[in-house]
Formats: sequence, C-alpha cells, structure tokens
Amino acid sequence: MKPTNLEKKQIDLVKESICVYEKCMECRALFKDGQLGFASIEDFVDDRGKSCLYRLKEMCHELFRNSDDAGYKEKLYDITVGYIFHEAMKMRENLYQLEYYKPHCDIAANDLTEKEKKIVHDISLLIKKAEIRLREGLKETRVLLHELVGQLRELIIVYRSNYLLPRFIFENERSLIKIYGKKGFKDLLNILYADGKPLLYLNAAHSYLESEYYDIARKLFQKIARLDSNNREALFLYKYASAFNFYFKNMFTKAMMFAEDALSMDIDDATRRRYRDALQKLSADIRAEIKKKKKKQSSRRG
Repeated sequence: MKPTNLEKKQIDLVKESICVYEKCMECRALFKDGQLGFASIEDFVDDRGKSCLYRLKEMCHELFRNSDDAGYKEKLYDITVGYIFHEAMKMRENLYQLEYYKPHCDIAANDLTEKEKKIVHDISLLIKKAEIRLREGLKETRVLLHELVGQLRELIIVYRSNYLLPRFIFENERSLIKIYGKKGFKDLLNILYADGKPLLYLNAAHSYLESEYYDIARKLFQKIARLDSNNREALFLYKYASAFNFYFKNMFTKAMMFAEDALSMDIDDATRRRYRDALQKLSADIRAEIKKKKKKQSSRRG
C-alpha cells in the first residue's frame, strides 16, 4: 500500500512539530548556559525557509488554512504555530541586535564627541531592552510550545487511521517520551491502540510489510509472536516476511524454508487467502533460482 499525499503530509507535519520542540529546547539550554548565538537559533526560526519552525508554518498553511476539509483542531494548530513563529522571529531579531551591535557599544569615551556619546548611550539602552525582551521571549515561547505539544497530541489522535502513524510512533518513541513523559506516552498509546504497545508493534509491522521493508517487518512480527505465543497471525507473517527478506538477499535455501513453513501453517482462511498467492509465486521463483544456481555449479565442475 502506497501512502496518499495527504497521509504523508500529515506524518511530515507531526515530524516537523517534534523537530520544532527539540530545537526550541536546545535554544533554551544554550541560553541558560550563556551560549545561545544567532547561528544556533537559525535552525529553529528564520524567514528564508531553512528552519524547522518556518517549514512547520508553511505546512500548516498548506494543509489547514484554506482547506474546507480541515477540522477545528487543525485550524487551531495552524493559528498556534503561526503565533509561535511571529514571537520566535521577534526573539531572533533581539538576539541579532545583541550579537552584532552590543560589541560595538564598547567604545572608549575619550574618542567620542558629546553627540556621539549620546548615540552610544541610547544604543546601549536599546541593547539592554533587547536583553530583557529576549529573556521574556524565551519564557513566552516555552509557554506556547507547551500548548503546541498538547495540541499535537490531539492531532496524532485525529490521525490514528493514517496507516503510516504506527510506524512513525515506533520509530520516534524516544522523542515522544521526552515530550510527554513515559506515562503520557503510554496513555497516548492506549487511546490510539486498545492494547497499547503490542498493538502498536503489530500495526507498525503491517506498515513495514506493506511498504516491503521485510527485514524490519519480520523482526517486529517475531517480537510480537514471542510476546504472545497464541498470536498465530504474527508467527505466520514472521515466516512470510522472512521468506521475502532472504529471497531478496539471494539466500534461497533459507527463503524456501520459511516459505514452506508459512504455507504449511494452520492459519485462518482470511489471512491464508490474502497471502497465499504471493507465497506460492515466491516459492516457484525460489525453486527456479535454486535450480539455476545448481546448473551453474554443475557447468563449472564440468
């Protein structure tokens, strides 16, 4: 199954939102250590399309702003992201003033006329105000970001039917735990998937299988089968994915072993019908490859 354009864009938006959170937290940590520079904040926010916050703003505009299909949660998310962007741009400008103008204010007074002294004094006052605004801007951005990740959680729930979502959550579990905490992440899983993590694994495994990532899919199905020995479907799909995985690695004997095991399994009719033809065709291809390989070995000996 290939993702629709909308499904992919939804996942890209969630991914970029996580990036915005992480980059903002990096900037806060650098500021706390007195290391925040203009170059550092450029990855977080800019007006040229190179930052994660700019990309997220544009994604929201494209998906939600002029769309009749966007729900109220998506419309609200667009407004929140837009507001954060404009606040962050003010913060960026204050940092620019501090980095590029503050060093030039340290001029020996003896070298200046009275009028020049007044100009330097006035600029120094503006620099102090910029320092205050930067500090306040970081606090405000933190509050807004807390609101953003709360709304992001609601969007993830809205997108629960997106077949790419389980795989994304599986791959980004660490980042999501960092944002929501272990309990918050577990609660989210229980809302998305009635059985929590086991069902997440199963849905993610199906997503990998449908995208023909056979090696990752087989390992996940094997993990599920070990967690639940009664899950015959997971065991069957482990063997099914393994057969394809080893076939494409030219390990034909091993591929045949898994294909034959899968075909001989006692599995429900719906699952058997769905995968039987592909398995039978694969088995025929494997036998042909093994025969071809034996013929080559025989001709070399001759």
